[in-house]
Amino acid sequence: MRRLVYCKVVLATSLMWVLVDVFFLLYFSECNKCDDKRERSLLPALRAVISRNQKGPGEMGETVLIPKDDQEKMKELFKINQFNLMACDLTALNRSLPDVRWNDARQKSSLKNFQIQGSHCASS
Repeated sequence: MRRLVYCKVVLATSLMWVLVDVFFLLYFSECNKCDDKRERSLLPALRAVISRNQKGPGEMGETVLIPKDDQEKMKELFKINQFNLMACDLTALNRSLPDVRWNDARQKSSLKNFQIQGSHCASS
C-alpha cells in the first residue's frame, strides 16, 4: 500500500515538472514574438528547439577559430588545465559531427543480430 502511494507521488511530481518545463519552453521561445496566432502553438516551438540547422564553431567537426583579440585570454585559460577552454566554451554541446564510418558499416543494421541473453555476471 505504501509503495503505491510513493509511486503516485513520484508520477504526480514528474508530471508537474514536465508541465513546468513546457510552460517555460513556450514562454521563453521565439514564438512569443510572433504576430500570427497560429505560430504560437507548441509544435513550432519544439521544432525550433530540436532543429539541427545550427551553424557555429565546431559544427560538423569544423575547427574553432579564436579571434586575435582573445589570444591572450586563451593562453591564460590554457594554463588552468592545459586545455583550450576558450574553444571548448565556444563549441556547442549538442553539435553535429560527420559520420566517419566506412560505407559498408553505414549500410549494416546491427539490430538484426542483436539478441538479449541472460546476465552473465550473475552466474559468476
